[in-house]
Amino acid sequence: MIFQSKPKVKSYKVLIVEDELKLQKAIGDKVQREGWQSIVASNGEEGLRAVMQEQPDIVLLDIIMPIMDGLTMLKELRKISDVPVLILTNLYDEKKLIESFRAGSYDYLVKSNYSLNEVIEKIKEALENAKK
Repeated sequence: MIFQSKPKVKSYKVLIVEDELKLQKAIGDKVQREGWQSIVASNGEEGLRAVMQEQPDIVLLDIIMPIMDGLTMLKELRKISDVPVLILTNLYDEKKLIESFRAGSYDYLVKSNYSLNEVIEKIKEALENAKK
């Protein structure tokens, strides 16, 4: 008798840069249920350090945070890495949206418009497109 195992799913590292701890935990839990590793940071400075130390496969990045905001982090990040970045923010601001794309974000998601399942689907899409 031959048993076939399920194809192994790659375990991605997902960096969540979010200062709202309840949301950080909720996203982290959802990421872990996908079989991925979650890494968390509460501001842009911590996020940049985490990128250098952990080398994540993707970054979920809030914009409004203390110490270093998300757009500043994104601009600094692009000097050292081309890791895909999903902006995940409460702020719908067309200027910030344009600025984030110019700085190299993959997508701009307004938190209230997306469920955690939809965020996971966006992560999968970004990771798939990063392979190409």
